[in-house]
Amino acid sequence: MTPALGETVAARATSALPTLSRAERRVGRALLADYPSAGLASAARLAERAEVSPPTVLRFAQSLGYEGFADLQVALRAELTAQSSGPITRLPSAPPADGPLDRLLRQAHAQNACAAATLAELPGSALEAAIALLADTSRTLYLHGGRFSHLLALHLAMHLEQLRPGVRVLTEPGGRDLGAMIELTRRDVVVLFDYHRYQRSAADLAARVHRAGATVLLITDDLACPVAPEAEVVLAASSTVDTTYQSMAAGFLLTELLVPLVMDEIGEPARTRMALWEDQRRTELLE
Repeated sequence: MTPALGETVAARATSALPTLSRAERRVGRALLADYPSAGLASAARLAERAEVSPPTVLRFAQSLGYEGFADLQVALRAELTAQSSGPITRLPSAPPADGPLDRLLRQAHAQNACAAATLAELPGSALEAAIALLADTSRTLYLHGGRFSHLLALHLAMHLEQLRPGVRVLTEPGGRDLGAMIELTRRDVVVLFDYHRYQRSAADLAARVHRAGATVLLITDDLACPVAPEAEVVLAASSTVDTTYQSMAAGFLLTELLVPLVMDEIGEPARTRMALWEDQRRTELLE
């Protein structure tokens, strides 16, 4: 069984888990729990993490379709290389021959299918945990993203502040928002968006949040995101297909779909707050 072109090791491991032996499943879970770092260490170290023998790690790699553990590590390093490449490396040699509308619709269908497929792979437990964190009004929510993914943080924050108190956007965690970072407590939740190309500042922020004892909810495009091992809850959704730029369409879709789930979880207080919100805006709106 050969890994499909472009398929990540994480995706391969996740889909193979049900068919693996009990010992191999332990290896798979250990890898996914600290992905991709656990797979870049030695086979002996991964075996120690999983509490299995080193030969079991070799069998695990072969069950995923790799020749051996070294071959699996080559795939992991290729993933990291691809993640660090910018859009200029994905420019086509020549523009497609078909018209703009045909190209737009083809990409729309492809991205929609990709987004739906990755949303279908969200672990139910992670989704439920994310909803519980977002709906817990006893916790303050801080939202932050990278150069482009900060748009996702703003998008979700603007919806959530209509449903609950204690929603704050972190624009500059190391600058104008430094006071908020100093005041972080164990009850606080930082919703961090980190999309390819992954930023060192996101990893630094996650480390700072952990030092304060607060919780990190990561929304990203791939479980290979370097911040994923540092997050208590991870939601990964991608809509990127064969395009020059990485797509955040699935991220926007995910944030919009989270809002009604959070509203239902909060219940009547969310509806009351929304009614008050609308009443305050009545004079501003034209219709």
